Amino acid sequence: MSLAEPLYLVFLAIAVLGARFVGNRAPRALVLVPLSLVFYATWNPLALLPLLATAAVDFHVSRALVGTDRPALRRALVATSVVVDLGLLSAFKYSGLLARAAAPLVGRADDAAWPPFTLVLAAGISFYTFQSLGCVLDVYRRDEEPPARFLDYLAFVSFFPTLLAGPITRAGTFFPQAARPLVPLSDADGSRALFRIGLGLAKKLLIADVLAVNLVDRVFEVPGLFTSAEAALATYGYAVQIWADFSGYSDIALGSALLLGFRLKENFDSPYRSADLAEFWRRWHISLSTWLRDYLFFSLPGNRRGGAAPYANLVVTFVLGGLWHGTTWAFAGWGLIHGAGLAIQRLFESRRRRGVAPRSGWRRALGIVVTFHVVSFAWILFRSESTEAARAFLRVLFAGTGGVGNVPFAAAAALVLGLAAHFVPARWHGAAEVRFAVLPSVAQAGLFLALLATIRLSAGASVAPFVYFRF
Repeated sequence: MSLAEPLYLVFLAIAVLGARFVGNRAPRALVLVPLSLVFYATWNPLALLPLLATAAVDFHVSRALVGTDRPALRRALVATSVVVDLGLLSAFKYSGLLARAAAPLVGRADDAAWPPFTLVLAAGISFYTFQSLGCVLDVYRRDEEPPARFLDYLAFVSFFPTLLAGPITRAGTFFPQAARPLVPLSDADGSRALFRIGLGLAKKLLIADVLAVNLVDRVFEVPGLFTSAEAALATYGYAVQIWADFSGYSDIALGSALLLGFRLKENFDSPYRSADLAEFWRRWHISLSTWLRDYLFFSLPGNRRGGAAPYANLVVTFVLGGLWHGTTWAFAGWGLIHGAGLAIQRLFESRRRRGVAPRSGWRRALGIVVTFHVVSFAWILFRSESTEAARAFLRVLFAGTGGVGNVPFAAAAALVLGLAAHFVPARWHGAAEVRFAVLPSVAQAGLFLALLATIRLSAGASVAPFVYFRF
């Protein structure tokens, strides 16, 4: 079940009614956990196994950490979670790579007969693994305390709005809200949630999917059939597609969570407005970038000593962040571009603090243009299935051939609409939300249904999976 399918809206309505019916007479987890597990099982029932294993191990490790002050035991406990969590992640996500590497050792020509890990599509495993492991690390650092009941911990790990593609929620955000009484849904929260869900659906189905079907997928799959100009448009198209797709998912997830009584943190903040890569990563996939910063980068040795270590650690962090998405060299290259770019920026910023003037208005505008093109270039590696596919695309991109006759009007319109939606002033977005909120409930429902009808007529009945579901 995808968050962009009509069935999800029915499922969400059942979940909200169930949570509101139970109210404060029983823990919300009694409603959330069964529904979340059913939701996840619609993708693959076998995928419940690593989810439940991760939650069980991390819950018991967290409780054990609370009960001991012995440093050696605490280190052993957190190491257990790290090994189990990353072991399950590697087994179910990177089994193809492991199979190819082990094939010569076991006398097989390929990985076709590799045992059951390849049979289980554990959608969202990267997200819930990082979410659960982050909780363990917070408890180890004595920043948070886990719940006393496993059911509450499982509700945190399996929370269905964020389960498949985030945002990666921190324990300190989720558990205090889960423990508080569920207050009646206010008109303001209800309208805000409906607005966010509608906005997310529009981004996904009217921008992202239209770009994917009419431009991006066609050019990236067979780049040799297209011109350099069309490849350039596909590059820009994918930059817009992945933003509309992923931020659209986050909008739906945040709106759904709000209906269930949870205020989660934003995951996107107009990332292509960024004037440098550091700002981009403060605006793009915020929950992942802050996770990598807090739990990986700060844990690497040498950051406080200065010298070359902090720059090398940036590169290492982002290469590993690239491999978090997948095990191809293309993902590693994507991470390398961002890590190296951030290291170079940090070097120049250290000099700027010694007397170089800050950016003026025109320098910021130039920085936005340059950053957008660097990020878009890196997206080529991210979108390509392999380094060979990336090279084939780049050969066409830099061949110098013109003409855009193979670009349908729908793709061009979606590209313009996506860029306009992204760069529209924030106050306009806020004003639209306020105007929606003051409408009568009947009018809000009517507008929402009209949006669904428009999407159905424009985008058709089929819904492509969200890009980040594969991670």
